[in-house]
Amino acid sequence: MKQKSITFVKYDMIKKFFVFVFLLSISFTQDKLILQQADLLQSSVVNNETITQLSGNIIFKKNDTILKSDFATQYEKSPLVKLNNNVVVKKESQTIYCDSLTYNQDSQFFSMYGNVRIDDQQRSMQSNKALLDEKTEQITLIENCQINENDKHKIYGDEIILTFKDDELNNFEILSGGEIFSTNTGYEKKMEGEKEDLVKLENQNLLKAKHILGDIKENEIDKIYLDGMASTFIHLYEDSLYQGSNEVSGDSIAISIDNESATKLTAKGGTIGRYVPNKFNSSITSPINYSAEVIEFEVDTQISQLYGFSKILHEDMDLSASYVNVNWETNILEAFTINPLDNEEKNRPILIEGNREPMIGDEMVYNLKSKKGKISKGESQVQENRYMGKQITSVTDSTFYIDDCIFTSCDPSKFYLGSKQVKIIYGEKVIAKPLSVYIGGVPIIGIPLAIFPHASGERRSGWIMPSFGSSENRGTYMDGLGYYFAPNDYFGSEFLLSFADRQGIILKANNEYKKRYKFSGKLKLETRKYLGSGEENISKINENNKTDYVFNWQHNQILRSNQTFRANASYYSNGEYNRETSIDPIKRLNQQAISNITYTKRWAKQNISISANASNKQDLMASNKVNPSSSFYQTPYSTQNTITDNTSTLPSLNLRVARRKLFQNSPQDSWFNNIQWNYSSRLINNTKSYYEAEEIINEDGTIGYAWKQDGNGNASQAQKVDGMLKNNFAINAPFTIFKYIAINPNLNINSDFVNRYRIAELNEDDDVTFSYKDKIKNRTTGNFGLALSTKIYGILPIRFKNVESVRHVITPSIGFNYSPDYEDNNDYFQEIGTEIYDYFQGSLIGSTPTSSTKRVSLSLNNVFQAKVKKEDKEEKINFLNWRISSSYNLDADEFKISKINTSMRSNLKEGVSVDVNFTHDPYKFDSEDNVRIDELDNFPRMVAARLATNFTIRSKSEPTEIEKEKEFSEDTKKFLNDLSGNNWNSRIGLSYTINKFNPSNTIENFWINTNTSVNVTQNWKLNYNARFNITDKSIIRHNLTLYREIDCWEFFIDWTPNGYARGLYFRLNLKSDILKDLKIERRQGIYSTRSNF
Repeated sequence: MKQKSITFVKYDMIKKFFVFVFLLSISFTQDKLILQQADLLQSSVVNNETITQLSGNIIFKKNDTILKSDFATQYEKSPLVKLNNNVVVKKESQTIYCDSLTYNQDSQFFSMYGNVRIDDQQRSMQSNKALLDEKTEQITLIENCQINENDKHKIYGDEIILTFKDDELNNFEILSGGEIFSTNTGYEKKMEGEKEDLVKLENQNLLKAKHILGDIKENEIDKIYLDGMASTFIHLYEDSLYQGSNEVSGDSIAISIDNESATKLTAKGGTIGRYVPNKFNSSITSPINYSAEVIEFEVDTQISQLYGFSKILHEDMDLSASYVNVNWETNILEAFTINPLDNEEKNRPILIEGNREPMIGDEMVYNLKSKKGKISKGESQVQENRYMGKQITSVTDSTFYIDDCIFTSCDPSKFYLGSKQVKIIYGEKVIAKPLSVYIGGVPIIGIPLAIFPHASGERRSGWIMPSFGSSENRGTYMDGLGYYFAPNDYFGSEFLLSFADRQGIILKANNEYKKRYKFSGKLKLETRKYLGSGEENISKINENNKTDYVFNWQHNQILRSNQTFRANASYYSNGEYNRETSIDPIKRLNQQAISNITYTKRWAKQNISISANASNKQDLMASNKVNPSSSFYQTPYSTQNTITDNTSTLPSLNLRVARRKLFQNSPQDSWFNNIQWNYSSRLINNTKSYYEAEEIINEDGTIGYAWKQDGNGNASQAQKVDGMLKNNFAINAPFTIFKYIAINPNLNINSDFVNRYRIAELNEDDDVTFSYKDKIKNRTTGNFGLALSTKIYGILPIRFKNVESVRHVITPSIGFNYSPDYEDNNDYFQEIGTEIYDYFQGSLIGSTPTSSTKRVSLSLNNVFQAKVKKEDKEEKINFLNWRISSSYNLDADEFKISKINTSMRSNLKEGVSVDVNFTHDPYKFDSEDNVRIDELDNFPRMVAARLATNFTIRSKSEPTEIEKEKEFSEDTKKFLNDLSGNNWNSRIGLSYTINKFNPSNTIENFWINTNTSVNVTQNWKLNYNARFNITDKSIIRHNLTLYREIDCWEFFIDWTPNGYARGLYFRLNLKSDILKDLKIERRQGIYSTRSNF
């Protein structure tokens, strides 16, 4: 018998998704489920309940709803009906597919499992599981949920709830893992060569959040709410033309929709956004990043509003404010101080462009494309200076105007520069017209136009403003007019001019170059054209003048493969140039021009190095030392006296093989494994220009000495060229015996060559004269040494304060050195009568030893170490080092015992050091003949001593926080060597020496150097430097500086009462580097005689 049944059909589910969900209506009546068809019906009784199992083409009907499946089960006592295999639920406009279905007839609740799919004419919904409540008209999709709106809109989520009303979809809710995709199309401009074309474009928008809620009105999505890690990625179009993409993320996002298009977006909670414009269709080509607490975006008007701690980043522009309004069509940005959503938040707009100083104002308007803008009640900084105005207007990316400008480096109520209109060209200059100086709000002085430099962190070319003045010595002068030229990041040149109408002109060129990790250097050129002696008329500079030149070059270059090149070259046309032109005492005392050029190559693995050097050393005062009219003249006292003017070495070649083992593959425990050797070789070609003395007959017939002169009566120079090749080979073999005794034998061999040597000859009067023979000559010498030493340790039971113990380390050592006698070697010495003469005397390799040496040396070194406990750590301090040494020469004919040298050095806490040195002579001294006697004294006689100590004393008070924060101008730092933060601080150095080699002619020297800083008050600082000769009871030099900081001003006095550098300098100036030329100065003495730049 054929029965009625219900058929359920299995169907594959589509796994795609849509951003906007429209009408979804699945309507079920509340009538009973009626079985209409089944191929087979089987009944069985289980636990007194009849269970009916249906199979084959099963059809159930409930009003206009038909349920089909391959299998079904009904229960007599239960309202549940279960359908399995190819389950299909059909309505007039909808079809549901699933693997199995359970229907509760009492609650009218459907549970669907496995490949669930719900299709209608507009959309398809899929999930692993679905629940349908006919009473509440609610469908819940569970696991891998998807809704596809004709492949145009797609929704994904872990669980989606759809709520209906009157068979129409009212809203949908994604409970977790929500994503909504939508597809939009338009056109994009493309350039094909020079031709512009439109290309069709298709993009996908994305909405994403943990929780998504969508409201539906009239089968259209009205609003979408994203909550929890919400984000949107939307492509923007204008008249179907693609403009770019906008990405927003925040805690929550609300989107209003009209006619399937978003009209407004509101994001809240730590919102971050990024707009990427289309490079072909947008006037803005760079991405824009923005953030705020709340962001609102109106699609129709293309306006974004950022509320609360708003920030926008675009290219090198950084803007922050409480509230920002951006019109993306006009590229106009407006920033405000007050947040309309929270009146308590007041953050003034801050604009930063590139590396420039921030601009701050109450309101701000800025064009993202042109980078022009206006700031009302704005202010900014130039280094430590502030400027502010009623309105700041930017006309280019580097030029802006300020109306009613105030420019100051401190509190405006105390000082400022005021101007009606100021033009600032960034990194170059500030132009103000007119300009008035206000002190305490009262205008003091005004000028119609003022120009200041505008410095920035970047190197830029520009003019350097000079300083002007007048003095009795220099007349009217101008110092420091110049120009700085910076063509790139690797090179910069500074050109400076000084002019004084009673002195002359000085030109300086300072050039610097640097390429990181490769080379760097400086090239300085300086020339002075000045009036001759007694001339003060500058118009005669071309008639009566002198010209000096100075050249200095420093270069350091690192080459590949462990190679370096270094150069330091100097030249002075006038030896007294530094002394006559410089204020700096160190530069004034520099009396030598030393030049060196060195190339070095090192082989690290082999530990071998070579170098090539060219050098020149010039005594700048040599010509004065041989000029009888000069105060620096040096009187010769024998024909052997010389004064070197110039020494040149070209070249100097060096080879060095560092210490290494003689037997490379010897066993580690063998004694010959300790044998080491090293080798060095040096080749020098030396040219020397010098003045030499000659014997003269004075007017009274006595013999005197003078410097050799030419035909014009000027000191004449002699010149000689010497060369040498010096080779040294050394070998040593340190080892230990009895575990504690260290022994080190060593052998040194020197083989030297000279290009010329001295020959002694007898003249007609049988007097010995010398001449030089230009021929290579060799000398080989050597010596042997043996040293023994050990260490003895002891602990002294001394404990006080933080000192735990004192350790005494004794190091006794004994050495023996032997060098042979070369006097009988005819290749080294020349014999004339009973006298011998050294061929090598006066050469670069030095004289040859005339006697053998067998010297035994003794020394005893004592080190006292204190173990100091500081908190939880222990520290070892060497607080005393005491050494005694002497020697005994076995081959000496007399005075075999050398002088006994004793030295003691102690480093105490806080920089206190004490050095004591004694020299004792063990032999007697004949007071009548003033000679030593080869006879031991009862007790060694002290013949020399030196005591030196350095220490600092200071007050115990600590500097205040205000004092720590204070900064000084660069000029002040040059003069104030030490401004301690304490109330007072004094560094004192004492040096006492005594020489008693001849007891009847004792020589004593006692010097005291002091550097004292005193904070007289919180703002007054005094610094005093002095050097005293206690022996002569005289002051060698002393200098006093006084400093007072007055808000943004500084007062400075430098006074040197006596000596060559005596003078007085007074200055009252603004601390600001830009306004440093706004100052009052007075100069006397050395400060009034030379330029100050």
